[in-house]
Amino acid sequence: MPERVQTRDDVRPAVEGGSQSGSEEVGSHAPAHRGRGAPAIHPAVSQAFDALKGSNVQWCLLRGESDLASPNGDVDLLVARGDMPRLRAALRRLGFAPLRAWGRAPHCFFVAYHEATARRIKLDVVTQLAYGPYQELQTDAAAGCLARRRYVGALPLLSPDDAFWTLLLHCMLDRQAFSAAHRERLLELVGRADCNGELANVAGAAFAERSEAAIVLELVRAQDWEALTRIAQDASAHLTHRRPRFVRRLRVLAIRALRRAANFLPYRVASR
Repeated sequence: MPERVQTRDDVRPAVEGGSQSGSEEVGSHAPAHRGRGAPAIHPAVSQAFDALKGSNVQWCLLRGESDLASPNGDVDLLVARGDMPRLRAALRRLGFAPLRAWGRAPHCFFVAYHEATARRIKLDVVTQLAYGPYQELQTDAAAGCLARRRYVGALPLLSPDDAFWTLLLHCMLDRQAFSAAHRERLLELVGRADCNGELANVAGAAFAERSEAAIVLELVRAQDWEALTRIAQDASAHLTHRRPRFVRRLRVLAIRALRRAANFLPYRVASR
């Protein structure tokens, strides 16, 4: 059966109205609770999590557990690389459609529309922890983070140390900014952060010498977000200049071209 061609503007209507035919029904009205102490979770998100567990996918939530009942942005997941085929199959059965992610590796996106709550649910799945506007800092920390994950009820989360450093690197290298919610979460986690752990070493290597992990921890405790933003800018420049200039330029141009193409070329959803 040939593929059905859609434009970018057609993606949401297709998810809303037609992509779930032949699939399991996604969710109900009420947020689900996944055990004692676990946060409330939107029914469509909860069903996706149950599907991953049922498919023996090794995964954990990267951040945003307090927003799961009514997610306004992406739901960020870390998944073992070898488990992606099972994840794709499990989400497809629930009606989650994959979105084109050209130029955004290692990110993969899946979207579904939940009619009962009139909400579009988007999962942002990564198999590698990489940071920067163009993923300039690529790490090998994913396997260790998954091995160290902990459970709150039935919900798998990063360890507090890993949660602190992944969020800090996200704020500093991806955003170069600290939202109020991220500041609050960093302050909750900083007391359990280790300046000698795997991700602390990654951060220390990314930042300038005067901004080693221990210094960054002290700045978070002092809530000196301006100093941290300056360090983030220095770190971004440091990462950018690790490659020859022409290689950097070609890489950025290629990624930008792929991202534009992903937005404007006709969108194809494989037939089920």
